Amino acid sequence: MSQPASLYDGVSARAHAVTVHAASGGLRLDGDGWGDDLPSSKLQTLSEESGRLRVGRTDIGGWSLVLNEPIDPAIIAILPKRQRYGGLIDRIGLVPAIIAGGLITAFVVAIGYVAPHWIAPHVPLSVERRMGSAVVGDFGPNRCRDANGQRALEALAERVSPGATRGPDGIKIAALDVGMFNAAALPGGYIVVFKPAITETNPEALAGILAHEIAHVRRRHVTEALIREMGIGALIRMFAGQTGANAEQLLDLSYTRADEAQADGDAIQMLRRANISPKPTAALFQGLDKEAPAYSAEFLQSHPLSARRAQRFAASYDPHSKYQPVLSREQADALFDICRRRQ
Repeated sequence: MSQPASLYDGVSARAHAVTVHAASGGLRLDGDGWGDDLPSSKLQTLSEESGRLRVGRTDIGGWSLVLNEPIDPAIIAILPKRQRYGGLIDRIGLVPAIIAGGLITAFVVAIGYVAPHWIAPHVPLSVERRMGSAVVGDFGPNRCRDANGQRALEALAERVSPGATRGPDGIKIAALDVGMFNAAALPGGYIVVFKPAITETNPEALAGILAHEIAHVRRRHVTEALIREMGIGALIRMFAGQTGANAEQLLDLSYTRADEAQADGDAIQMLRRANISPKPTAALFQGLDKEAPAYSAEFLQSHPLSARRAQRFAASYDPHSKYQPVLSREQADALFDICRRRQ
């Protein structure tokens, strides 16, 4: 059955009156000087308007064939369906495609959240050491070098976690003469403590901060955060011997709520075993964002506080325990003056 149609050849603006009928492998076009076979593979449905259908060719721009209804069912069977959203969506339908896309997105997000937790424990500490050492080196002349103060700082770490700073894989702690209240764990078992965290608090509160950072190091939370926030490329750069991140980037790493809660729990256990009162740490957390906002901003950025976290430390206080000072008076004085001499 022949179907009348109007042909626009893409060259002239004139419509050519032609007839179309279904043929083997496509359509046959005749009339007004035209006699073409149109393979179905080169046809595309451009639009389905009221009362008519517009067909185009994939190989000729501007070419179109307009068929008015009623249209021969044999021709309809040959023409490809119009693509509204793209090949795959048109095949499965819009709603199923939206549902599938949502499931895929949720899966990717879940993998991105969980994968760092799986990968981090398998990263060699020696690989991380290179990055941590390079980052500490970035601070250059801001590194505090007073020997007595450094010994006091390491003694404080040893008090909350015996053996923490010893051996080839021991934690390395550095004090930095930087005017903001902050302490941070870095890749490779490095911990940096900024001067105000030493001079604007007391040794018992600093013990709680150090215990929290030691927990981040031992739980490999730093590596998890590095992979989660900077991508697997950061890990590849570490293996390649490149630092791949600067000090500012690493100090801005943030941990998940679960990581923070885990580090808090470990810190409370360390303070309990060391017979150190948790009250100063609780008081520090309660007052950081109220009493010293200029110093606390950086600490709060990477260690978001909440009343519940402070309450958790306060609740661990045992009124029947005979808590002991974390440092001797001489050690406390040396720690306070740790930045008297710098590199």
